[in-house]
Amino acid sequence: MDNYFGLRVRQARKNAGLTQAALAEKLNLDETTISRIENGTQTTSFSSMLHFSEALNVRFDYLICDYLEEEPEFCDALDAEIIDIIRPLPANYKRLIRDNIRNLIKEIPVRNVE
Repeated sequence: MDNYFGLRVRQARKNAGLTQAALAEKLNLDETTISRIENGTQTTSFSSMLHFSEALNVRFDYLICDYLEEEPEFCDALDAEIIDIIRPLPANYKRLIRDNIRNLIKEIPVRNVE
């Protein structure tokens, strides 16, 4: 069985300074489950993989494939500035900001601007 995901989880966990117990607590899992995933004796669902990436504060592609070092291209400097502002925040604040942005956008009248 390919254990790429488990090895990347272990690496990201150690880089974050977390023990298996601390990561298990963040994910509401058993420490044994974390150990089995890291060792490749247990697989996990796609949605659980997303939770791992959030808990470890790493990009999802880092956990499942060769990590892409290149930053995505932005439409303009304003997009880049917004990303730079939220990048250092913890995942729970990022989700809060995302949800607020979605709610704000619903309130903005849509105009066709070219």
